[in-house]
Amino acid sequence: MPKAGIQFQKKDWWNTPKDVVDFFGPFDYDPATTKEQAEYLGIPYYDTIETNGLKQNWSRFDKIWINPPFTKKFDFLQKTFETVLWHPTRVFFLLPAETITTKKFHEIVGGQPYRMWIPNGRIKFDDGSGKGSSPAFGSIVLEFGDHIVGTEIKHWRIN
Repeated sequence: MPKAGIQFQKKDWWNTPKDVVDFFGPFDYDPATTKEQAEYLGIPYYDTIETNGLKQNWSRFDKIWINPPFTKKFDFLQKTFETVLWHPTRVFFLLPAETITTKKFHEIVGGQPYRMWIPNGRIKFDDGSGKGSSPAFGSIVLEFGDHIVGTEIKHWRIN
């Protein structure tokens, strides 16, 4: 049952705030963005809905940022693992926090190492209107790559 006074919206993606990307970046590539968002975040290579980052080869990039559409998050997670298992690529993946409690997440990630970055509050996303707003759920950033051994949990302070 929804909490009183909270409006739930069915929106598949939200723009990542620049300060979040700056904390982890800079990045070479974003496979799930728009031209405007990539330029705003200073990410030189990107794919959009039209160019479909899921069908592209990510292995030529050193550091990747992904804030996937919610309905495709597991597809992008699977592609992440196909990439980092064979190439020395670092991938930073923004997800709703509850994703890590799903069976599908554990089927894809299994016992593979990752670093989980937990913010000290809700991230204020841009919904395209120019105003920042927090969704009705928390978010985390997962970091994948061959430089990580085991599972680590880190905390970061957001503005």
